[in-house]
Amino acid sequence: MAEESAEVRQLGRRAVVIGGSIAGMLAARVLSETFGEVIVLEADQPPEGMLPRKRVPQGHHSHLLLLSGQQVLDRLFPGFTGELVAAGSVETDFTGDMAWYHFGEWKQRFRSGLRNLQQTRPFLEWHLRRRLGACRNVTVRYGAIVEGLVLTPGGDYVSAVKLREGRGGTEELSADFFVDASGAGSQSLQWLTGREPSAETTESVRIGLCYATRYYHGRPEDKGRPWRNLLISSQLPELPGFGVILSYEDGKTGVTVGSYLGEAAATEEAFLKQAQSLPQPHVYDYIREAEPLGEIRTYRIPAQQRRRPDRISRLPGRLVMLGDAYCRFDPIYGQGMSVAAMEAELLQRELSGLANGSGLDTLHRRYYRELVKLTDYPWEAALTEAFRHPAIPGDRPPGLRLKQWLTTKIYRASAKDELVYTRLVQAMNLTHAQSVLLHPSVLVRLLR
Repeated sequence: MAEESAEVRQLGRRAVVIGGSIAGMLAARVLSETFGEVIVLEADQPPEGMLPRKRVPQGHHSHLLLLSGQQVLDRLFPGFTGELVAAGSVETDFTGDMAWYHFGEWKQRFRSGLRNLQQTRPFLEWHLRRRLGACRNVTVRYGAIVEGLVLTPGGDYVSAVKLREGRGGTEELSADFFVDASGAGSQSLQWLTGREPSAETTESVRIGLCYATRYYHGRPEDKGRPWRNLLISSQLPELPGFGVILSYEDGKTGVTVGSYLGEAAATEEAFLKQAQSLPQPHVYDYIREAEPLGEIRTYRIPAQQRRRPDRISRLPGRLVMLGDAYCRFDPIYGQGMSVAAMEAELLQRELSGLANGSGLDTLHRRYYRELVKLTDYPWEAALTEAFRHPAIPGDRPPGLRLKQWLTTKIYRASAKDELVYTRLVQAMNLTHAQSVLLHPSVLVRLLR
């Protein structure tokens, strides 16, 4: 396998990534370009093949890699998506292969050329680990639990992490730069500031999302169905439930059902009942006939959360957060992995703009300013829908009703208009700015 990173000027001797998640692996790939050594500290033990990692319970659930994420992966690891397809990833046309019931209507299906790759998260992680392993200056230390940060005497920047492996004592690992990709449970802000999260430093909206997933043998098209994927979306507040059927590698299908402000369907009876409660029968009919491949897995996302280190004055430097450590989105929109890829590419741009290692002291300031801009649209798009439910708490932003009125018009027009549907999918996949939905060619169709 070809080595992934070329020789580039070094900004420092060593960089450390906290967390070997997808976000952590992408950060390590980026850091390998500008640091002599990159060490990834992963609390899990080495994974066993293409199985979900023990510390990543959401790895058992359905995942979707958006078009934007696919594009970034191909830039960071040239030829990556081709390798996924060769290994069994399922290629679909978003508008042609998805049967989507949304805001009371089925969207008309057509071939748009908007190509999605579908694979389970363990499958994707295995291939990323394989490609990252070709970076000769990247090392992964498994079973390494980070327990704190060490700051310089003046508190200006991070100089080391405190870590523990197994039952051994605590070790301090020094480096020139750090990336926290440890997930939604990150404690970096507390360690950096010595304070608990507050409304100033953390945005949080309690969405009470619960869902359950089960895998089945055979894909929908193998059973004579005219679609490969199916989505029945929530419509808050009247219809808080949702269901999705997705085709994956090795001829299997993932089925997820869930609800906002509800309970996860942990038993066979509850799983069937939740599917039966949806406004269309397709998910229920499918799982009644399909052959299960394993047990039902449940998961809960209490809140959509975004940390705001950009609001903290005199924040110590040389550490940045990435992925769920920075922002955990509502997973129903499939934004998490792709936004993490875009964040890694943002970090790559910021590092490439530095003349020398001294710029690492203040890189976090520019990075976080840009990170807010990068995540604003996916953050707000999910909350625009969540805030339709009066029982979901949180301060409603100015102009929310207008946004909800406009998005409702777009959703309903997209059911019958190919151009509006295409623009909606481009915005959802984060390949186009949300302004694509306000183009005159779209607006004129909303008035028909």
